[in-house]
Amino acid sequence: MLRNSPWKFATPPETGVRVDENVLALQAPLVCVHRDLEGNWYFDGPGDPPRPARTTRFDAVVQAWPHVACLSHVDLGGLAVWSWVQHSWVVEGQCQCGSCERPRATDLDRTTWPSEMNPEDLVNVDSAALTGQVELVEMRASAGRTSLHGPGDGASQMTPVALANVFRRWPYAMAAYRVLGDGRAMYWNSDDLHWSEYVLT
Repeated sequence: MLRNSPWKFATPPETGVRVDENVLALQAPLVCVHRDLEGNWYFDGPGDPPRPARTTRFDAVVQAWPHVACLSHVDLGGLAVWSWVQHSWVVEGQCQCGSCERPRATDLDRTTWPSEMNPEDLVNVDSAALTGQVELVEMRASAGRTSLHGPGDGASQMTPVALANVFRRWPYAMAAYRVLGDGRAMYWNSDDLHWSEYVLT
């Protein structure tokens, strides 16, 4: 279950939603969210739907992939696709110019990878957050090392993960990670859906 944050969707948290099997297995990033005309929610990885999927609770999806929490405004029949360039969701139909292409759900594109970061660098990640048992809530940089944590005192088991796979797991973390300075941390505010920076002591 989510921490004590207000539920942002009209659809109840215990509702069953369909999730791409590759996303559930952490083999693909969650980069596409759509609703059918009956209001059912679908959470997919790269490629064209329909994809093999399983049913799970809506609140479990938001806990494991917090970047979907800002999509409460997706209408019936609507589609949202994660943009690796903009580091945000692109909702179909939001374009006002009339010349934008329909957004496509893609995996992390190395051509858009920030030049100052090495995608193979290893980062220690809270194992419970990695598997979706708890939310990812914090990034810490200290003595040249960065770690990602779920809620709690930081005593959780950690798993080394390549930086590229960290961002495939949590696309919304990339922009904050890029500005994270040594001796500082970023905390995910699940109420306002943004990262807040603070100084480590």
